[in-house]
Amino acid sequence: MSFIIKRQLSTLIPPKIASAANLGAAPGAKRLANVVGFYKALPRGPAPAPVRKGLLGMYTKKYFDGDNASGVPLVHLIVAVFLISYTLDYNLHLKHHKKGAEHEESHH
Repeated sequence: MSFIIKRQLSTLIPPKIASAANLGAAPGAKRLANVVGFYKALPRGPAPAPVRKGLLGMYTKKYFDGDNASGVPLVHLIVAVFLISYTLDYNLHLKHHKKGAEHEESHH
């Protein structure tokens, strides 16, 4: 009869909790040891500077990194937005008004 009761109890209690080795240990000790081990394995000190390659990397190195950081990229952005918007304006509207053909009746 006691075998049946032990069998029923063993299905209710997970094996890790029921093992004799884990009964005396603190419940969070193993997890805490894992966390401490993880943080011990991390590198110490400042992270190395990323090495940037290519055209964007050279642009970033020239205008953003270190003591030579400046506002020149804002000027580049303004000029790029102007060129893109003028190109769109020209292709969608202005090229239809060449040679004095200003708003003809047949154009609408």
